[in-house]
Amino acid sequence: MALITSTYSKDIYYILVGVLFIPTAITWISFARLSMARIEREMHRDGLSRPSPWDAMGARVLWYATAIAFNSPRLHRADEPFIDVATVRRYAKPFDRMLGLVFLISGYSFLVVGLVGGLLIGL
Repeated sequence: MALITSTYSKDIYYILVGVLFIPTAITWISFARLSMARIEREMHRDGLSRPSPWDAMGARVLWYATAIAFNSPRLHRADEPFIDVATVRRYAKPFDRMLGLVFLISGYSFLVVGLVGGLLIGL
């Protein structure tokens, strides 16, 4: 059952989801290519293995971004089972933290608007 049924509201929803998708996609790719790839390259140069041997459809980007952007133990555990958080943070630069934060904010905004709006208009 849809709570919002007007065509105008649905149009606004689709535009908002589309507008939020663009920065999410751009920052996802940017973080993966600029920050995550550089961190893994530097770690490999120093003789360390990749912190996460497993990557399901690019999800490793989320773990890296969360570990770097949320330095607080309340927001991200230091004993993450998928990546070595301490090592990743050691190789991260302030630019990586900023890009990761922008990526997470845009991604979570896209997710919330997509899910809540979809429920409200009955998708």
